[in-house]
Amino acid sequence: MLQTTISHTARVATKIRTLRRNREYSQEYMALLLNISQNAYSRLENGKTPITIDRLYQIGTILQTNPATLLESEEAAAVQEWQRARY
Repeated sequence: MLQTTISHTARVATKIRTLRRNREYSQEYMALLLNISQNAYSRLENGKTPITIDRLYQIGTILQTNPATLLESEEAAAVQEWQRARY
């Protein structure tokens, strides 16, 4: 169970990092908007600090994405994308 939790945390952190880089936001910029230090933000993004629900919503807002998409597995996201493309 602990290993599963760690892998979920790492997956969410990786999605956040990817979205941040795609938007060309720096860690410093994200930290400023979240009112935390760059070091604290780095720990969130690297999965070393757990992300609270409130923080997940803040990050989703900054990255202009629904927080639920950050929690989805890659398979679920691919299925949803496929379904949207079909209709």
